[in-house]
Amino acid sequence: MQSFCVNAYAKVNLFLHIVGKKENGYHLIESVFVFATLSNMLEIKVDHKKFKHDYSNVEFVNSSSRINSRYNTVIRAVKLLLRYAPSHTKVFVKVIKNIPIAAGLGSGSSDAGAVVRTLGKLWNVDRPILDEIALNIGADIPASIDSNPVFVQGVGEELHPIEKLSLPMNIVLVKPKKKFLSTPEVYSRHQGGFTKPIEWNEDKLLDIVKNATNDLQEIAISLIPEIKDIILTLELQKGCLIARMSGSGTVCFGMFNSMEDAKVAASNIKEHHPDWWVCDTRLIV
Repeated sequence: MQSFCVNAYAKVNLFLHIVGKKENGYHLIESVFVFATLSNMLEIKVDHKKFKHDYSNVEFVNSSSRINSRYNTVIRAVKLLLRYAPSHTKVFVKVIKNIPIAAGLGSGSSDAGAVVRTLGKLWNVDRPILDEIALNIGADIPASIDSNPVFVQGVGEELHPIEKLSLPMNIVLVKPKKKFLSTPEVYSRHQGGFTKPIEWNEDKLLDIVKNATNDLQEIAISLIPEIKDIILTLELQKGCLIARMSGSGTVCFGMFNSMEDAKVAASNIKEHHPDWWVCDTRLIV
């Protein structure tokens, strides 16, 4: 029996431009994905005894009943990776959930990315195969394998590593409690025009992020108006440089140069809005 304890880091979309749509209905995007120290914890146990059949089981701790226990990103990742196991293998995964689900932080995607990273390394699976498996599970999972800052294009599979993350590193995350958004539903409501692709230049990353938008933000606000209040509240905090929704919602983020300002902002928001989930964290590089 082999055991692994790994982190699955929260993914924050610093902006989200929808630049086109494929014939199969998938949206073409531009985004910068960064990852925060906030993370789920995964305990992965692998037994290589020669069982009659492959076997996998997943347990979620601190999780919501909204997670389908029989069909979720972790189970899909394990089953796809089991094809490359050296023999019929038993895999057990315990996920301690700290990242809110259905919130725009890639909680399930990060879990799957951690599984792909861990089992792929254990079974010496080539990276192109891992990327293909990840994309088969979800568009933003390829980036979650390494959890490094990337400029993303296509449907999420075109990754351009960011070598130097010249951004404020302190971030406050806020979402309304017990309110969720379905990614497919939010995307399906995008009926407007497409955003003109940006001219990517890593040296101008901060300016690009400041001038960018989240093209799904207004759609999310129409479904959960409280999101607008959260963004305005973040903008009013001392030292907040950028406030925006992450991904397809419902989490919004505020970026701060100072760790002290971020912690004070988080404390203020918790005090005045006990009905909101609030977390101050840092980006990782």
